[in-house]
Amino acid sequence: MLDLSPPPDSVDLERRRLHKLIELNVLDTPPEPVFDTLARLASELCGTPIALVSLIDADRQWFKANVGLHGVQETPRDVAFCDHAIRSDALLVVPDATADDRFASNPLVTGGPGIRFYAGAPLVMSTGERVGTLCVIDAAPRAMAPAQATALEQLARLAVQTLEMRRDLVQRTLEARNAREEATAAGAARLRAMLDAQKEMVSQAQLDGTLVYVNPAYAEHLGTTVDAVLGRSLYDFIPDDERAAVRERIEGVLASGEAVTGDNPIVDAQGHSRWIAWTNSRQTCTTGEHFLHSVGRDVTERRRAEARLAESRALLARTEAITRTGGWSLDLLGGALSWSDETRRLHEVADHFQPTLERALDFYTPESRALIEAAVNRAVEQGTPWDLELELVTARGNRLWARAIGQAEFVDGRAVRLSGAFQDISERRLLQARVGDQDRFIRKLADELPVRVAYLDTDRRYRFVNAKWSRLAGVSAADAAGRTRAELFPHLDDTLFAERARAVLAGQAVNFEFDEVQDGEHRRFENRLTPDIDASGQVRGFFLAGIDITERHVARKAAEEIAAIFQASSDLVLQWQPDGEVVYANPAAAVAMHGSADRPLQGLNIAALLPADTLTLYRTQILPTLDRGTLWVGDASVDLPGRLGVPVSLMVLTHRGARGDVRRYSAVMRDITTDVQARQEVLRQTATLSYVADTVSARLAVVSAEGRYRFVNEAFARAVGRPAADIVGRGAREVIGEQELQRRLPAIQRALAGERARIELATESNGQTTWADIEYIPMRLPTGELDGFVAVTTDITERRREEARLHGLSQTDALTGLLNRAGFEQRVTSHLSSGEPEPVALMYIDLDRFKAVNDTHGHAAGDAVLRQVARRMVRRVRPTDTIARLGGDEFALFLPGLVDAAQLARIGRQIIEDLSQPIDIGDGKTATIGASAGGVAGQVDRERWAGTLNRADQLLYQAKDAGRGRCQVEALLTAVGSPAVTPSRPSSPRAKTARA
Repeated sequence: MLDLSPPPDSVDLERRRLHKLIELNVLDTPPEPVFDTLARLASELCGTPIALVSLIDADRQWFKANVGLHGVQETPRDVAFCDHAIRSDALLVVPDATADDRFASNPLVTGGPGIRFYAGAPLVMSTGERVGTLCVIDAAPRAMAPAQATALEQLARLAVQTLEMRRDLVQRTLEARNAREEATAAGAARLRAMLDAQKEMVSQAQLDGTLVYVNPAYAEHLGTTVDAVLGRSLYDFIPDDERAAVRERIEGVLASGEAVTGDNPIVDAQGHSRWIAWTNSRQTCTTGEHFLHSVGRDVTERRRAEARLAESRALLARTEAITRTGGWSLDLLGGALSWSDETRRLHEVADHFQPTLERALDFYTPESRALIEAAVNRAVEQGTPWDLELELVTARGNRLWARAIGQAEFVDGRAVRLSGAFQDISERRLLQARVGDQDRFIRKLADELPVRVAYLDTDRRYRFVNAKWSRLAGVSAADAAGRTRAELFPHLDDTLFAERARAVLAGQAVNFEFDEVQDGEHRRFENRLTPDIDASGQVRGFFLAGIDITERHVARKAAEEIAAIFQASSDLVLQWQPDGEVVYANPAAAVAMHGSADRPLQGLNIAALLPADTLTLYRTQILPTLDRGTLWVGDASVDLPGRLGVPVSLMVLTHRGARGDVRRYSAVMRDITTDVQARQEVLRQTATLSYVADTVSARLAVVSAEGRYRFVNEAFARAVGRPAADIVGRGAREVIGEQELQRRLPAIQRALAGERARIELATESNGQTTWADIEYIPMRLPTGELDGFVAVTTDITERRREEARLHGLSQTDALTGLLNRAGFEQRVTSHLSSGEPEPVALMYIDLDRFKAVNDTHGHAAGDAVLRQVARRMVRRVRPTDTIARLGGDEFALFLPGLVDAAQLARIGRQIIEDLSQPIDIGDGKTATIGASAGGVAGQVDRERWAGTLNRADQLLYQAKDAGRGRCQVEALLTAVGSPAVTPSRPSSPRAKTARA
């Protein structure tokens, strides 16, 4: 280990460095995107798997940002490479740690993570102190390019600027909070003046309605003066027909103490009536006397607007019925969902049907439900509106397609309402459903391929980008929308792209290749720019498709030709004798042979219809085949008027006599020019699809309804260790094995039943667990019949590991390392999961005088106090006990198996004694706080747990009321059938104040 004791002449330098670090107020704070981004950029620019933003404390190094060193938040300072890096302003580079005497025996080199290469740029504050480093690490020795070193130093300077800006922002926030507190103290003196200046009507009345205070606005609305109103009854100004209802409402407020709102008219001194919206509440003065406090707002214009709104709604309802468009609105705070009448008619529900969010989602098919749920989540989280086409099943079992549009309404940055509309588009979707099965198959599979796609308008502004484009460019779709390439990437030279854009906007397709660095690796891409031309020939914009061609393989040989056997075709019908003389031809055949359907057939020979190549085929293949049998079917060509060499499907039959001799031949021919062209197009599309599928990392497989593979990409073939040609045509059991098939079988059966299915599977190998996401997508023929499914397999191992890490962080208090409230609740719920009574003890602990530490010494000192409080409490309990920081200066202890209230009291007093001792808060200063505790012990089950919490909280209040520094503990009632504790009323305001 290294000796970190500073030499005498550097003690002051170290003290100033640590003071500057504390001043940043950043140690032990949660991760922040800006620092994560700096670390990720350092990793990518230097091509290393690990990059850290490291801060050097007195005895540890703590990571503000961590890329690649999963599960590690800090390490001891005496083994930290970064402790060497902060001893100079220069970049520290260690090409091979095993060859460096300073680090060869370091446990981070000899053990995990096996450091070989290290480069660290010190974080030098503007005042000269070096508080940490931005460093990159690799497990293999390597050299560092000058450009990489320069980039790392620049990123380190940027990290310092960010730390100082963050420090200044925190300081300004604290100053603003102090200013607000001072303003609150001064505000009480101005309260009455404010009431007098308010435009709302404000009054205070005795229980019988006698007005003892009104503000000027109250008197003005009545058309009189304040003095003329005081002493009169508030009921004097209410019309006779409304007075009884208002009196009943006010008496309810005075009896219950709950605030109530309501509208009623008032009559002013001139006899004019106006509508006022009142909020009435009961006030209690210091003597205990009750008064009625009322605040009113003139809503006369609102009432008139509501009447106009009712008329508008009636017009809207008629418009909805005509256009088959319905509206809806969802209150995200209250959960209420509203449908218009037309929306109810579209869903074929009764007029009195009251929708809920879950009932509304149940109308959608599984595929459409997934789409709308994802769209709603994006709208709530990102503010992104949606415009989707969704399939739903009405209450009467009818299927229809609807266009669904919606958006979120935000208040103070929080989504509070969703609203939108439905329109029945079933007829249009019915037309779309006629698209061929081959086209749907290609589109369905292509939708799963991660190809970089974008659309730009004539001003070269991005109007659409897909997820692949966003990931590679590092720009979200929302940020890209409406901006040019030059605006998004000002550091790139836009000259060449601008020339290509001008060419494609002139109507010319442009293809070009370029190199790009991704994750430190050079890769080759092909960009295809295709003009978007409308029906009038005008270019509206262009499409950009980017395909990774680094590892392009020669497309697999085209699929076998699909030979179409056509029977009973009536296009050309002929009969001829063995010598070739035609004895019958239908009109189409006659026109084909001599240009007229009326001319006699005498003298016509079948050879007149056949071009040279078909005539050769007839003599060398067709006739020998017919001599051995009765039928020949195949493709040939014929010469038609104005069209030579027309491809046809040809069926020739032999007619034999009683002795087996050939009497004549019959032939049916059909023009297959369109089919031939279609075959060529299918071959082209199939080859393109196979090529694109082989370029993606996801494992793709197309399986028939019989369970045999029709197609697999290269990634799938590599995963199963067999050539693709050896897989196609085989069953899943033969390719992936019985065990794997059984794991996937439920999802496969759902896909074969026509339902889109998705599963996640874990696989153990060599002590490592990998995760795969597999989605099964059913395929249908144009008739609607199921025709197998597409399986898309994606490796999600890293995502699952990150989710597990984040789940652990979500249940831990980052400051103290204890459980947070969520972790505490989960631990207790797990312990009481059996439902049977369990012996447990619970104690709440609240710190005394903690706020004074924050106010006097600052939040850094407060944080130091909380960490030491946590350590002192941990020393007083068993390893099986649970301690949690519930928030602020509140803590809770959960002690399974402990039912002795006296023992719990001893533990509480020991903890209170420990916490009353002085606490070191740095810079040679100490702080003295205290604590109060309340707890219960006994037999508790899940149903009694809420009462147990309530009683422990009450006992804590009693301890604080008794003078702080005390512990109140009692045993729970354990009789069968009796509640653990007796619920009581909430604590008094005085107890709440004492606790604070």
